Amino acid sequence: MKKKLLPVVLASSLLAVGIIGCSNNNGNSTENSTAPNNASVSEESGQIDFNEEPYTIKVNYAVLGQEQADLPKIEEKLNEITLKEINAKVDLEGVSLFNMANVYALKASSREKTDLMLLMPGSSYLPTFANNKMIRPISEELAQWGPAIQETVGDLLPAGKFKGEQYTIPQRMDQQLTIGFNMNKSILDKYNIDIASIKSLDDMDAVFAKVQEGEPNMTMLAPETSSANIAGSLVYSDMLGSNYGVLMDGTGTKLINQYESEQMINTIKKVREWYQKGYISKDVSTSQDDGSTLLHNGKVFANAVYSVGFAGGLSVPIETRTVAMHPAVRKTTDSQLFLWAVASSSERPDKAIQFLNLLNSSAELTKLLSLGIEGEHYEVKADGIIDTSKNTNYNQNNWLMFGDYNKLPLRQLYVEPTGLSPEAYKEGLKKWNEDTTLSPAYGFLFDPSSVKTEISALDAVNEQYAKIIGNGGVDPDELLKKFNDELYAAGLQKVIDEKQRQLDAWLAEEKK
Repeated sequence: MKKKLLPVVLASSLLAVGIIGCSNNNGNSTENSTAPNNASVSEESGQIDFNEEPYTIKVNYAVLGQEQADLPKIEEKLNEITLKEINAKVDLEGVSLFNMANVYALKASSREKTDLMLLMPGSSYLPTFANNKMIRPISEELAQWGPAIQETVGDLLPAGKFKGEQYTIPQRMDQQLTIGFNMNKSILDKYNIDIASIKSLDDMDAVFAKVQEGEPNMTMLAPETSSANIAGSLVYSDMLGSNYGVLMDGTGTKLINQYESEQMINTIKKVREWYQKGYISKDVSTSQDDGSTLLHNGKVFANAVYSVGFAGGLSVPIETRTVAMHPAVRKTTDSQLFLWAVASSSERPDKAIQFLNLLNSSAELTKLLSLGIEGEHYEVKADGIIDTSKNTNYNQNNWLMFGDYNKLPLRQLYVEPTGLSPEAYKEGLKKWNEDTTLSPAYGFLFDPSSVKTEISALDAVNEQYAKIIGNGGVDPDELLKKFNDELYAAGLQKVIDEKQRQLDAWLAEEKK
C-alpha cells in the first residue's frame, strides 16, 4: 500500500482539509472537545463495571472499497470477547480511504455516533482534526485504561501527540524505513552483483553501467511512484509534516531549505549524470506509470525508494532486493500512517480506550481483526507462516491497523523474498529496529494553519520544478537557483520561521 497508494491518499487528504474546516465552521457540532465520560466506575478503582448496560463502541476503520463480505462473522466473534472483557459491543464500519476526510467531516457535523476513528495517513489529518475539535485529548483515559497500549506502543506514543496533548494512538508496525534502491533480484543474480558492496550513490554507477550493457532495452532507474522524484527519494530529511523547512541527516534542530543543502545539490547532480547516460527514461517527469509497477513488469531495473529493509522486498510478480543508503532514522510521520483517535462526540471515551487496550493485549483479537477466522480466512503452516491464499471474504490489504503486529503470525509476503528462515527473519527485523534511531524532532508535528496561503503558493512552485529537477531532466546549474528564488518569493522563509518557532517551543517543553 505504501508504495502505490499513499501519494494519492496524501493528495486527496490535503484537498479535503477545506471541507473539514467548513463543516466545523458552519455549525457547533465539533466544539465539544471534552465529551462527558459516563462510566459508572471511580477513577480510583480502575475496574470495569459489568453491572451497567453494555455500551456499543462505534469503530470506523479504513477500507479500499466495500466492507468485506464476512465482516458480520468477525463482529459476532469479536463481540463475544469484548462483552466478556470490557462489557461492550463493537460496531465496525469501514470508511473509504479515498473519501475519509469527507466522511468524518459529515459525521462530525451531523453528530452521528462515532467513538473510534482510524486516521490514515494520520499525519495528514491530525493537525486539522485536532484544531477543529473533531477529536479529543485522551491522556486521562490512556493513563487509566491503557496499560497494554503503553506497553505495546511505548516510545511511539509521542507521534500521537499534537501541541503537547495526546490526541491519538499510533500503530506499531513492521517498519523498515530509510532511503535506498529496490532492484530486480533476477538481474542482480544474472550479472553477479553483490548489493553488500553498494555503500554510496557513486557505487551505483558501475551497477547501472553493467546492467545497461547487458539489458539495453531496460530502463535502469525510476522513482517509486509517478508523483515522486528520484533525488528526493535518495536524500534523508525530516520534513516534520510539510515539505518546507527540513532537518537533514537525522541530527541537529536547525531547519533549512533542502534544495540549498550540499547533500541535495550533489544528489541532483548525480541523478543528472544518470539521466544523461540514458539510465533514466526521457519521459520520467511526465509519465503516469509508477516505477514500482514498471519494476515488477520487468521494464525497470531499480526504483529509488523510501521504504527499504534489512533484506528482501515484495515477492510478486518479480522478486526484489533492497539496499539502504542511510542509517535508519524514525521520524514522527513514519509512525503516523495509522492513528486511532477518539471522536469529540463520543459518549464513552473510556470505552473507546478500553477497546484499544484490549486489542493491544490480545493476540486473539489482533489476529481476528487483521486476518479473520483461522481455518476459514487463513491457515498457519508448520513453519509458522500464514497462508491467506484461499481468503476472498475478509482481506484487510495487509494493513496493520489492529492491535499489536508482534502478535501476528509472519506473512509469506514479507519472509519469502529474504531467503531467510522465519526465525532468522524475526532476528533480522529485531536488529533493524534496535539499530533505528529517532529523529531529534520525533514527536513534533508542524501545525500549518497560520501559513496555509504560503504553503499553497509553495506547492504550486514545487509542482512546477521539483520533479523535472529531481529526475535529472534539466541542468541543475541552470534551473536550481530559479527554483529556490521562486520558493522564497512564494513565502518559504515565512514558513520556515514559523515551523522553527513551533519546533523550538516544542523542544523547550520537552526539556522541562
